[in-house]
Amino acid sequence: MKAMDIARVAVVGAGTMGPGIAGEFARAGCDVRLVDLSPHILQQGMERLAAAQEVLIEAELLSRQKAEAALKSIRPLTSLETACDQVQLLLEAVPEDVALKQRVFRRFDALCPEDAVLASNTSGLSITEIAQATERPQLVAGMHFWNPPHIMPLVEVTKGKETFDSTAELLVDMCRRIGKRPILVRHDIPGFIGNRLQYAVLREALHLLSEGIASAEDIDVAMTAGPGLRYGLLGPLRTADLGGLDIYHTITKYLLAELNSDTSPPAVLTELVEKGRLGAKTGAGFYEYPKEELNRIIRQRDRVLLGFLRVLREEEAG
Repeated sequence: MKAMDIARVAVVGAGTMGPGIAGEFARAGCDVRLVDLSPHILQQGMERLAAAQEVLIEAELLSRQKAEAALKSIRPLTSLETACDQVQLLLEAVPEDVALKQRVFRRFDALCPEDAVLASNTSGLSITEIAQATERPQLVAGMHFWNPPHIMPLVEVTKGKETFDSTAELLVDMCRRIGKRPILVRHDIPGFIGNRLQYAVLREALHLLSEGIASAEDIDVAMTAGPGLRYGLLGPLRTADLGGLDIYHTITKYLLAELNSDTSPPAVLTELVEKGRLGAKTGAGFYEYPKEELNRIIRQRDRVLLGFLRVLREEEAG
């Protein structure tokens, strides 16, 4: 099976990620079934998808005609049996619990055609463990979209220990078909690539804050106005190439030993969690989030990300 042959896709889970992912497949011309046990969650998911498409329309990255056609090609369902009928690719987007994912993959395996590819949107759980719940581990892989999925181009395709090369190649090609920028994670490691890089930075940021070296605001500015600005286009390894590997080699000799290497959450993070300051979703974390301020931050984030996305598309086209 080739990526261009995939016509029927099921996305299971209409929470944070599922609707946006369904929209990506739909805009590529697939017949998509979006599945959730809750009709209410399904309705909310379709509303969020419509709102996400409006953002793309306003940014002139999507035509209204194509957006309307995509919505019409998505079928919201509460029946997993109906969703799995004759499906060619199923992508799971349920909560990050390996036991739950194993249970649902066991059902997918029983209900889907025997040649259907089963993918998980997990952000870092073991694909090998998830695949063990099926009789087709060779056709199971990770397909991790990043949030918000209608904007972020990265998709991490991860092989389990038994995943066929052809399965991973199919998913990489499918990502390209839907306009994403896929990477292949050759070995099933916790956190894959993106989250390992993200959490390496977060660990050092939390250490700097804990030690009183800088404020939360200044630590964030150090990233957004410094290396983060370069990483949006170049990445850390090309940045090192451009800076000179001899210079980076010299710096690593003294700096790596000074970086934080904690293996458990620092007190500054644990205390916030214990106080119920969980970030934007509770109105406070490292920062305070009045409703209007939160809406402004999200609008600003999306505007900047859409600008980056436009540059990336121009780079690929040119």
